[in-house]
Amino acid sequence: MGVEVVKVGGSLLDFPEMPRRLQSLFRQRRNVHRVVITGGGQLVDYVRAWHARRPLDDVAAHWMCVDLMTITARLLWSQLPEFAFIDDDRRLLPRLGEPGTTVFAPARWLRESEPHLPGEPLNAGWAVTSDAIAGRLALVLRADRLVLLKSASPPGDVRDLEALAVSGYIDPALAAMGGALPPLDFVNLRAA
Repeated sequence: MGVEVVKVGGSLLDFPEMPRRLQSLFRQRRNVHRVVITGGGQLVDYVRAWHARRPLDDVAAHWMCVDLMTITARLLWSQLPEFAFIDDDRRLLPRLGEPGTTVFAPARWLRESEPHLPGEPLNAGWAVTSDAIAGRLALVLRADRLVLLKSASPPGDVRDLEALAVSGYIDPALAAMGGALPPLDFVNLRAA
């Protein structure tokens, strides 16, 4: 059984076609277990705007944004209730051997488990977004594939992660994972 980590960009949460397109995309490959995490979207944008007006401690802002990912995961799950919802990695691991999809809220995992797992733990700060969280999760789960669903196509060469980070398409922390990542696909879910 293969494992894919799929990050649904927070900018897709208000896209009316998102649930249907996501289901269609997932039907293309059935013999996998997908672990879906959701970006922060407008909720995280609010924290960024607040930070611009009244600077927050970077670590505190990071954890606020991580906590907001639980809310956006629940928003996604409310649109796709046929998927499982899990916020505890101890309950996630047993599911990986069976086909299906799990919407995973990573806040607890990031606080309690991720810093103690093999490999380079994520830093807490603005350089780490849901892109890097998905990348780290893919590495830890030894996923066969990492898929980043976004509202735009990548600019330029998708193999040049540094250039994608400089352009703002992905975060610098994901780019730093580089060659350690499983095969990485970028999908503009808004494209017809």
